Amino acid sequence: MRTVGIILKEERQKRGLSISEVEQVIKIRKKYLEALEHDDFKNLPSLTYAQGFLKNYTQFLGLKIQIMMAIFRRQYQEQERLSKATIEEPIENRRFQITPNKVIILFVVTLIIILFGYFYAQYNALHEPPPLSLEAPANDIVVSVVEMAVYGVTDTDATVLINAEPVLVKEDGRFYKDVQLATGINSITIEAISRVGEKTVITRTVTRTPN
Repeated sequence: MRTVGIILKEERQKRGLSISEVEQVIKIRKKYLEALEHDDFKNLPSLTYAQGFLKNYTQFLGLKIQIMMAIFRRQYQEQERLSKATIEEPIENRRFQITPNKVIILFVVTLIIILFGYFYAQYNALHEPPPLSLEAPANDIVVSVVEMAVYGVTDTDATVLINAEPVLVKEDGRFYKDVQLATGINSITIEAISRVGEKTVITRTVTRTPN
């Protein structure tokens, strides 16, 4: 299809004119005349200026203004449509396109989240007080015996103290100790202490009556 640029250039050359000579006569800068001849409308100041430049150039070359303006409008609209499609298409492609870089980034982010979750869980577990379940004695009981069995279960890594004295914790987490009772009210304190010093404390009150 013969474009505005082709028609202008051919007619100018037929007349043996250079771009510089046309510039001197119609007072339109050379770069704008070249843009018209190359159908490079995006390098013209605006649509209004482009139409004005084309009208003056067409009139100078003795071409039909209405025909040239109609061809120009068709070309301009087509360039606008292609320009929008060029801008919008990459955006659409980027939205849904999966690239190796994106896969690597997703993998790294997922790995970081998993590792963070693991270490966070380990940190919480390490800094939580150890579990402590006391099976005997019951609280606030009255007995006549001189010795009371104290036993229960805790974490296997915990240290157990009964009335501030260390007690052996077996592999299954169970512990046992006989505590001497004085006549009257006895307070028995059982502590389970984790490796980082977090502790769980249970206190039992046992009253021993005289025989």
